[in-house]
Amino acid sequence: MGWMNDPNGFCIYEEYYHLFYQYNPESSLVPGIAHWGHARSKDLFNWEHLPIALYPDQWYDKSGVFSGSALVEDDVMSIFYTGNVNHPGENPDHEQHQILATSSDGVTFTKSKIVINGSEYQPNFRDPKVWKHLDTYYMVLGNSFENNTLGRVLLYASKDKITWEVKSVLDASNGSLGYMWECPDFFPMDGYYVLMFSPQGIEPQGDRYRNLYQAGYIVGEFDCECHTFTPIQPFRELDHGHDFYATQTIIDKNDERVVIAWMDMWDENYPEGPDGSTGQMTIPRTLRMTRDGRLLQHPVKEIVSAVGLELYSGKARGGTKIKLDKNAGKVEVHSSNRKNFSLVIESEGGNDTVTISYDCRNGRVTLDRGGVDGVRRTEYRPLCEFYMVVYIDSSSIEVFFGNGEVTMSSRFFPQGPLTVGVAEDSNARVMLVNDMKRTVPLPNP
Repeated sequence: MGWMNDPNGFCIYEEYYHLFYQYNPESSLVPGIAHWGHARSKDLFNWEHLPIALYPDQWYDKSGVFSGSALVEDDVMSIFYTGNVNHPGENPDHEQHQILATSSDGVTFTKSKIVINGSEYQPNFRDPKVWKHLDTYYMVLGNSFENNTLGRVLLYASKDKITWEVKSVLDASNGSLGYMWECPDFFPMDGYYVLMFSPQGIEPQGDRYRNLYQAGYIVGEFDCECHTFTPIQPFRELDHGHDFYATQTIIDKNDERVVIAWMDMWDENYPEGPDGSTGQMTIPRTLRMTRDGRLLQHPVKEIVSAVGLELYSGKARGGTKIKLDKNAGKVEVHSSNRKNFSLVIESEGGNDTVTISYDCRNGRVTLDRGGVDGVRRTEYRPLCEFYMVVYIDSSSIEVFFGNGEVTMSSRFFPQGPLTVGVAEDSNARVMLVNDMKRTVPLPNP
């Protein structure tokens, strides 16, 4: 219950994955003054709720315990987060500092001190992501400069997690990539480095950048001695749906890089709010890189624990429909890459519909959830067959095309029982439909 946004402090402590998140326990209608909510899981799908981890109870975070990350070392979980303090009527009207908190049990936390004041980078100076390499700790921070007109990511280093020194500006907007870069992440992959962040203020360009804010990445080379990052690929959106923001990654138990994101978007007024809860997280996704420097996304293999009974298997001609139990299911489609294809997800009576379509001539895929600003579209040309996997939850749809070259994540709020089917003018060589199991327990009444 309440409001949820950015994933925070994603880590492994003892045998559990821990995921924190921006949380307002008082209301589901507004973000309010941010706390850190907390859940844990052994497999990334079966989660249990834990007590609120961090409250805005100090002078340096009284206006919000903003986003951050976790570092586990010697049985101690160290949390680095941004403490926000508002100054109404002043200019600037807020300030942000980086705070350290620690825990020896992964549940209760003790706030230590401000580790980075950052007076020269105020007022938008937030979202620390921390890691260790050899004997040095590193931190990336999102920042806005030039009178809050351009975004960038700063790199810090420390020997003791307490005293930090700025080393470089990893990358910055030239005006085309927005005024603030939130939730930065920086990690090696296949001989390159990936700078992942969520820029605010990018103007729409055709089918690109249609959401209020974006989430994406830049691939480049990193000089560890000079602390310089040299991009070799342009900024790319990580997801092409309506609701995907504030990514955070970790190395999972299988030694793979996994990303999770907030599956919602600022300034949306979805119908769940008045019902008592706002926001959810995406399916955790394994990241891999192609030879040309693009990231592929796959649901982590543990998702098999959430897949239920088979509901349909075989060819599916136009008009085929399958009812989904509890409005949740997994749909797998194999079709020709030389023919158009459309999958239709609709509620009883057809009042609420999502259509996922492939246009073979123009080489693009589209998710249309109807209503105002309902369409999201991007380029996609499969070399062999057209293949997609769709995960449907009671208020969300996540689509993975091909080998994960393209994903689309969007919220969807049907008012009645759902069916999934093949459009009248389409045919699937093979369609598999399974129901999905509940993996997060309902709260006690």
